[in-house]
Amino acid sequence: MQSTTSAKRSWPKGGSSNFNWKAFLKDWKTIAVIVVFLWSIFTLFQVDKQSNLKEWKQLGNLSVLKLKQAIWEKIDKLPDISKMDRYEKDEIFKQMLERAQSANNLQIIWQNKRWVLYTNLKLGLDLRGGSQLLLQALPAPPLVPEITPEVMQSVQTVIDNRINSLGVSETLVQRTGKDRLIVELPGIKDPQQAKDRIGTTALLEFKEFAISTDGKTFWKDTGLTGADFKHAQAVPTVAGGVWRVTFEFKPDGAKKFADLTTRLVGRQIGIFLDGQPTDRLQDGTPVPIEKYHGVTVKEPIMAGSGEITGSFSKDQAVDLALKLNAGALPVPIKIIEERSVGATLGQDSIEKSLVAGAVGISLVMLFMIIVYGLPGLVANCALILYTLTTLAIFRTMPVTLTLAGIAGFILSVGMAVDANILIFERTKEELKSGKSLYTAIENGFSRAFSSIFDSNINSLIACAVLYSLGTVLVKGFAVTLAIGVLVSMFTAITATRTLLHLVPKYDGLFGQRTKIAAAKEKA
Repeated sequence: MQSTTSAKRSWPKGGSSNFNWKAFLKDWKTIAVIVVFLWSIFTLFQVDKQSNLKEWKQLGNLSVLKLKQAIWEKIDKLPDISKMDRYEKDEIFKQMLERAQSANNLQIIWQNKRWVLYTNLKLGLDLRGGSQLLLQALPAPPLVPEITPEVMQSVQTVIDNRINSLGVSETLVQRTGKDRLIVELPGIKDPQQAKDRIGTTALLEFKEFAISTDGKTFWKDTGLTGADFKHAQAVPTVAGGVWRVTFEFKPDGAKKFADLTTRLVGRQIGIFLDGQPTDRLQDGTPVPIEKYHGVTVKEPIMAGSGEITGSFSKDQAVDLALKLNAGALPVPIKIIEERSVGATLGQDSIEKSLVAGAVGISLVMLFMIIVYGLPGLVANCALILYTLTTLAIFRTMPVTLTLAGIAGFILSVGMAVDANILIFERTKEELKSGKSLYTAIENGFSRAFSSIFDSNINSLIACAVLYSLGTVLVKGFAVTLAIGVLVSMFTAITATRTLLHLVPKYDGLFGQRTKIAAAKEKA
């Protein structure tokens, strides 16, 4: 009796429009489906003018320094700039910088002469193009005889800081194994610059000139290094053409430097970078250590600041300053593998992936319509919601989409339809047993739920194992598959059920005539 009453309350008879929308909207599932659909649309898709998009792409092609300068110029022209505090300006700067850096990674869906409809999914190296480096940390006895997790954490932090100084957006620095790091640089234009900045130790040391008991000269460690720096900056000399690096010590470093220069008045101090003198020959190579004389300390330096000179070019001085600000690597780093993916190859991979995804989803939809008719069309609508919601989640988290990740997403599409097939087949069995259409559908959903739940839990366990033990590519596959499985449970159980309530009730909806209808015909 309860089922019959519920059917009268929620289902129209035949093609009648006497539908109780008030009772229908009380059901949270309907509201949830509508909210999720609207959220997915507004999250996934964006509309902007062609002129704005063109401007941001041009900004994205600038070097890091020029880009930051151009953004601050745009901020200074804002109408309410005088009313903003420093925090508000910095927030606007971060937003503009992020938009400029990601402007060349947009997926355009539709455009005309004035407007552009696009999305901005985070693409991995194999789709966007760029460089991938595999780094190995090497022991440095006696100070670092073994590569420990703590050492690798320090290495990862320094590498991450150095990568950020390149101005490359959406980079990845990830540990793999005991002593290795994977560094991905999507869209990087100068791989050699990245290798030079990442691979060198950048250990700056101050040493004093000493003479051994047997009369031999050598440079003696003082314990003062670049780790004591608060800030370093590349500046041109007055004469021009040659650059230098000015620096400011931290409080403890300033005291060390003051004590050192007080003790060594009239003697030489040498400045070494990765064991080599900072002074350069005309060809840019370091001065041989046997010919290096350092600088003579004329008086104690108490201000806690100084400068490093050595006939640096602009690029050398800027690079040294960035390395010093990022910090010194605690151990040497070796680049053991390099892989480059061209932008053209990445675009080709995107196009093929889109074609594969479109063909796969279209064939699944066609199958559902042929086999199940109108309920199959309802399942297809839920599948469209599933696709939009999953991609919106990818953009929100954000998930880095690789070819393996797209494979996981396409696989999850088939799994999403599997749940609907279980429900529909269960509904058919209920109809064969003599249940009314409404009761059969409700029982079909409730009794198929345990099978769907168990299957998806097993899939999530497999995803967890793949993520914890797999490589970077396998982890991308596991993440997209896991998200797809979770979303599919919502769309299959909630969205499909809600949409079926909108379908006019008629006998034979699932290809099975109820016994009640057959009995009426005989009478």
